[in-house]
Amino acid sequence: MSDINSRTELFKYGATWARADFHLHTKADKEFEYTEEENSFVTDYVNGLKAGGIQLGVITNHNKFVTDEFKALRKRARKEEIFLLPGVELSVADGSNGIHTLIVFSEQWLENGHDYINQFINVAFEGKVPAEYEHENGRSSLDLITTIKKLEGYHRDFFIVFAHVEQSSGLWRMMDGGRLKELGANPYFRNYTLGFQKVRGRDQREKVQHWLGDGYPAEVEGSDCKSIEDIGKGEKGFIKLGAFSFDALKFALVDKENRVSVEPKSYTHSHIESVRFTGGTLSGQTLHFSPELNALIGIRGSGKSSVLEVIRYALDIPFGEKSGDTKYKRKLVEFTLGSGGKVEIDAVDRYGQRYTVRRVINEMNSEVLIGEKLQPGISIRETVIHKPIYFGQKDLSSSGKGFEKDLVDKLLGAKLDGLRRSISVQKVKVGEAVDRLSKMDSVEELLNEQRTIKQNTEHRLQFYSEHGVEEKLQQRLDFDADIRMVKKGVEIADGVVASLEGVLADHEDEVKNFLGYRSKQSQPLFDRFYADYGEFVRVVELVKSEVGKLNSRKVALSLHQDELDSTRKGMVEAFAEIERKLSDELKSSGSQNISSTEFLALKKRLSSATQLIAELSKQGTQKKSLDESLLRELSQLNALWHQEFELIKAELDKVGASGGALSITSAYKGDKQVFLQFMKDVFKGSGIREATYQSVVDRYPDFAAIYNNLDDAKTYFGSNPQVMEELLLKNLKMLLSYQVPNQFTIMYRGKALQHHSLGQRASALILFVLNQQENDLIMIDQPEDDLDNQTIYEDVIKLIQRIKPSVQFIFATHNPNIPVLGDAEQVHACSFMDDQVSVVTGSVDDAVTQSTIVNIMEGGQEAFNRRKEIYQIWKS
Repeated sequence: MSDINSRTELFKYGATWARADFHLHTKADKEFEYTEEENSFVTDYVNGLKAGGIQLGVITNHNKFVTDEFKALRKRARKEEIFLLPGVELSVADGSNGIHTLIVFSEQWLENGHDYINQFINVAFEGKVPAEYEHENGRSSLDLITTIKKLEGYHRDFFIVFAHVEQSSGLWRMMDGGRLKELGANPYFRNYTLGFQKVRGRDQREKVQHWLGDGYPAEVEGSDCKSIEDIGKGEKGFIKLGAFSFDALKFALVDKENRVSVEPKSYTHSHIESVRFTGGTLSGQTLHFSPELNALIGIRGSGKSSVLEVIRYALDIPFGEKSGDTKYKRKLVEFTLGSGGKVEIDAVDRYGQRYTVRRVINEMNSEVLIGEKLQPGISIRETVIHKPIYFGQKDLSSSGKGFEKDLVDKLLGAKLDGLRRSISVQKVKVGEAVDRLSKMDSVEELLNEQRTIKQNTEHRLQFYSEHGVEEKLQQRLDFDADIRMVKKGVEIADGVVASLEGVLADHEDEVKNFLGYRSKQSQPLFDRFYADYGEFVRVVELVKSEVGKLNSRKVALSLHQDELDSTRKGMVEAFAEIERKLSDELKSSGSQNISSTEFLALKKRLSSATQLIAELSKQGTQKKSLDESLLRELSQLNALWHQEFELIKAELDKVGASGGALSITSAYKGDKQVFLQFMKDVFKGSGIREATYQSVVDRYPDFAAIYNNLDDAKTYFGSNPQVMEELLLKNLKMLLSYQVPNQFTIMYRGKALQHHSLGQRASALILFVLNQQENDLIMIDQPEDDLDNQTIYEDVIKLIQRIKPSVQFIFATHNPNIPVLGDAEQVHACSFMDDQVSVVTGSVDDAVTQSTIVNIMEGGQEAFNRRKEIYQIWKS
């Protein structure tokens, strides 16, 4: 990193927006007014730049360049993190009054103590003395194209900005449409004209844009100051830079759509600002991140994946069901942080609130802090960083069966959480409805069984009645009936009181805590509302009071039960005496097969059978109602499944709406192969033929549809439909809750993903991720592993460039195309030696970063050569 960049805080988080003034004059210019002490000028001037918010300026005096003054200003400005470039406002010999042309020179024109700028000025005003041209109206001896050719002859870089183009001596005023159109076709003009200063008129702008076509340059600003007080006056212009250098500025002007703006771009998405490491291979290091594109670069094994995995660990981002090498990734986190190691992430949410996320290795969860204060209960992936998403090595290329579903869940999981909780609850309700109905299925069988028991018991008791046994044991029978009824009454009372107490326990606090709200807009309404609500609370209190009374009544009922039990126990001997006498009488009469004990058991059995018959008869009438209830629960579950599908489909349709190479088709309950395999697994060993399964799956979308149309479905159950029906009803609870998977088919360039090569599949999937634009942070580890360079640039990089102002990207990569062609705002170059990861940070604008990319990344030189061919900026 250059000397100035190593000291400045401006590029701490990578490339940033700096206010630029391309048209600055100094006291060396005759039109500039300065009346203070000459020794104070440099300090005063730099203070003026600082007061005007200027961070990048070009000194462009009229037809004049004072080397010593510029060097003094540049030296002082650097201390204030202001970058100055040498230039001159040249009045070239074109048009009626000359065209004011701002020439911006690279540092090469002053290197090694030489001054090639004044050499050029002497050539431009050949045959004239300084007194004739060192002022605003002095015209050079050369026309515009000849001037550019002369500048090119010095083999030192430069570019041109035309000053106040719409005003007197401006390019647009001095040239008519035909001449401008001719200039626009001239390669010298097109190659070196990078800016128009002070464009104001919309109509004129549109005309010039039409004449110049894609040769229309960036629009920039300059104060054209005539005093220190004028610095920064007028319209503002900003340039996005990652380093203070001529090359960085030149590239920014060439990439005008992304790097030139009338105001600095602000970020509304949540993002990571910095990551600090304590312990382990990165101990003591702090990495700063841009809100836009960040690239962790390095050769294989350099530690770039370690950084990514630790960030994932701290933010508690799940791997996903189809993620590969999860054991290795966990071990990598442990190795990187070391025993007792800690990672701290400083992050900004969507509203500008700053948080620190902290996690110590092997701790169950991360902690969230605001300042030094712990914030329990905050969701990191919803509140701090909105929906961060992570793909480890090979995750994007692992596009096997079920990958699309896993990808959808990873992208939309948080959005689906509430709905899926509702689905889980509804599945329980379906299961409960099945359980209730299953009990009904055995009612008729039980009813017949009890009727038989009653009939047989009554027949046997008739024999006892004929011998007078019932009459003699009636008192005992009556007592036993009394005890059963009292016991049932006490149980009913217990159940009612317990239910009421449960309701109060669940809701009493909630009812009372609702009081006390103060409305800012509707307090009179709330006064009336709370008046009625107070009556509601009063009734709840009354219920509570009455429950207390019920408890005392319940105690009284229990005392009656105890009294009857005690009376019954006191009569045990008397009943026993009766049974002994009865037994002797039966023996003397020769009835040896009559037993008082059997009689009592028969009477008890008859009572039980009679009671069960009554209850089962009542339940039998409920079967239809329970069947209807199950169908309602199934309908509700199906509605939730469909709602889930529609929500997912709406999100996926956004991908195709962009008109790019990617689209996604969706089919509700469309994965018939999974449905078929599930059915075969459940009914395994039944002997049902493959053709039978297939015919059922082809006709019905799921098991609920089969159950709803069971009579019709039996005709597809094969030669022995009873087998399949029995298996269906036996497993009904599980089958009715089974969700046939929706089918999502990712189409890439009009062809299903499965029909593409591995590299094309990975390309499509990364486009799928990027197109969602729902995730504030996207982290991908080595996405290029299965992508060719052309695919990366044509499909992936172009999309990243477009959306990175609203999404933070962190890539770990050893492919130069991502940081270079993606124009990464921040690059972290990693290297590993002696159990330590070393990280060097800078933007791709920075010369040291450029050199690092070329030296350590595979194919680096090729990527830079391509960029040089396009922009003619970077040096080998």
